[in-house]
Amino acid sequence: MRETTSPHRYIGEPPIDETEILLKWLNSQIFTSSDYQDVQIPTVVQNLIRDCPDSHFFLPVFQRILYAKSKQLNKVYDGNAINFLKWIESSSTHLGLLYLIFKLGQTDITLLKRTEFAIYQGFIRSIWNDIISLLMEPSYELELVLISKVLGRINLTNDLDNLIYQVVKKRIVEKIETLYCDEPVYSKLVIWLDMEIYPGFHSFVSLRNRNEFYQCINMIAKSILISRRILDSYELVDSYPKSTETLKEFNVCLAKEDQKEILVRQFINDLNTKLLIPSTNTVDIIIYYIKTIHSFLIIDHRGVLLDKVTRPIRQHLRSREDTVEKVVNGLLDKNKRTNRLIELNVQLQKITEDNFGTNSLCSLQKRTLNWEPDPVDALPDFQVGKIDDIIDSLTTIFEDSSVFINQFVNIFSRELLYTTGYDIQSTLQKLALLKAKFSNDDFSKVDIMINDIKRSKELDKDLHSNTEIGAVHGVFLSHLYWPNLPEEIPSFVLPDYLLVVLKSYEDVYTQQKRKKELRLHPQVSLATLDILIRGETKTFTVSFDKLAVINYICESKIPVVKLGILLMNLKMPLQILKSSLEFWVNEEVLVEQDGGWKVNE
Repeated sequence: MRETTSPHRYIGEPPIDETEILLKWLNSQIFTSSDYQDVQIPTVVQNLIRDCPDSHFFLPVFQRILYAKSKQLNKVYDGNAINFLKWIESSSTHLGLLYLIFKLGQTDITLLKRTEFAIYQGFIRSIWNDIISLLMEPSYELELVLISKVLGRINLTNDLDNLIYQVVKKRIVEKIETLYCDEPVYSKLVIWLDMEIYPGFHSFVSLRNRNEFYQCINMIAKSILISRRILDSYELVDSYPKSTETLKEFNVCLAKEDQKEILVRQFINDLNTKLLIPSTNTVDIIIYYIKTIHSFLIIDHRGVLLDKVTRPIRQHLRSREDTVEKVVNGLLDKNKRTNRLIELNVQLQKITEDNFGTNSLCSLQKRTLNWEPDPVDALPDFQVGKIDDIIDSLTTIFEDSSVFINQFVNIFSRELLYTTGYDIQSTLQKLALLKAKFSNDDFSKVDIMINDIKRSKELDKDLHSNTEIGAVHGVFLSHLYWPNLPEEIPSFVLPDYLLVVLKSYEDVYTQQKRKKELRLHPQVSLATLDILIRGETKTFTVSFDKLAVINYICESKIPVVKLGILLMNLKMPLQILKSSLEFWVNEEVLVEQDGGWKVNE
C-alpha cells in the first residue's frame, strides 16, 4: 500500500516494495541477451511511471542496474566478437527505448548513455585482440562496417581509428614480407596502398583523421619497410653498385631520427663482426669503405650518417700497417686486372681532367649553382664539395698526410731505380696525376730523382758517342734524395766478364768527369740475360746479386752447390744470397737437392 497520494510523495527514495518491483523488471530488460521488438511494460510499472511527476527519480535506479549488470557481460560474451557487437547494437537500442518510456530528460539520457557506453567501452577493450584478429581475415569488409558502426555509437571513434591503423599496419607487414627482396619494392608497395588499403579503410576513419589517413598509412609503410632494410644494410652496401636502386629506398623512407640512429648502430655492429676483424685483408676493407661512402651518400646526401658509420672503418685502417701502401698502389696502378682498387686510379685521372680539361669551368659553375650549406653536424672530413672525394676521404684517415707522400716517393724511387732504357714516361704520367691532386712541393724529391734519370740519359749518350764501351748504361744518382738506397752498399764477387765491361765504362766516365769517381750499387744495378732451361730460352732482367748467384752455379762443376760454398766464393751477405736463391727457385731455374742447389735441367 502507498502511504499517501500527495503529488510530491516520490521526492527522495520510494517505498522499498515499489523500488524492488521497478528494479526487478528493469533487471530483466537491461543487457538482455534477447532481441526485443517491443517493450512490454507490466501494469505496476506503468502505474509507477504515470504517478511519478519527477522523472529524475529514475536516474539512480537505471545507474544502479547498469553497474550491477555490467559484471555479467563476461557471461554474455561467447568468444564471438561479431555476435557480441551485434548484441551491443541491439541492447543499446533497447535501452534507448526504455529511457524514452520513462520520460527522462535529455540531460539524464546523456548521463545514462555515458554510463552505458563506459561499460561497453571497458569490455570491448578487454576483447580488443579478438576484434583485431577478426579484421585480419580476408573478408573483413562486412565485419568492419559493423565494428565501425558500434564503436562510433559508443563514442570510441579514437579507438576505432587506432584499430584501423593497427589492422592496416599488420596487413602492411604481411605485404612487405611477401614483396621483400634485394630489389626495390617501395613502388609496388605504394600501388598496393593506393589500390587496396586506402579504398578499403579510409571511409571508416573518423572525419577528424580522414584527410591525413593516406599520409599516415604511407608513413607506416615506409617505417616498416625501412626497419626491414636496416637489418640488411651491411649486405646492401657490400652489393653496391648493384644495390643502388634499393639503397634509394633509404633516402625515400628514412625520415625519423630514431630510425637513423638504429641504422647507424646496426651498421656499425655488422662492421665490427663481419668486416673489421683480423682475417679480413686491408684491400677488402678499403673496397668496403669506398662502397660505404657511395652507398651512404645515396642514403643521406648531406653526409651526416656517412661520418658516423665510417668512423670505425677509418680507425681500423689507421691501425693497419699496410693501409698506406695499399692506397698508394691503388692510386698508381692502371691495370684493372691486378689493381682491385682501380677506382682510386680512375678518380685520380678524372681529377686531372677536371683541372685541365675543357669541362672544368662548367663543373665549377655547376658546383656553385647547386651549393648547399654544410650540415651543422657534419665533420670537416665530410664537408660539401669533399664528401664524394674518395681519395680525400682515404688520405685524411691519417692526421699526418706525409705518410702518403713518403710512400709515393718510395714507390717512384723503386720504379726509377729499376727502369731500363731511361724510359720514365709512365712515371711522369703518374706524377702529373698526383701533382694535380696534391701539392707540387710534396714531390720535390721525385723531381730530383727524375732529373737524375734525364741527366744520366744525356751523359750516357755522350759516353757511348766517344768510344766503344759495350752494352753498359749508367744511371748516376744523387744518393741523398733516393730513399731506397741503403747507407752501406753491399759488396760481393761479380763475374769476371761483367767486371771487365764495368771497368771500361768507369774509365770513360772518369776521363770526361775528372775529379769524380763512380761507386757501383750492385743491388740496384740490372742485367739482362738469356737462360736455356729444358730446351726453352727465358729472358730475365735481374739485379747483379741474382746474376752473380746464377752465374756461379751454372759455371760450377759441382753437381750440387751448397750454401757454404756460395758464401765463401761470392762473399755475399747471407740475407741477400738467400733472397737470390729463392728468386731462381721460384722461377724454376734452380732446384733444391741434397741441401744445395743445381740448375733445373
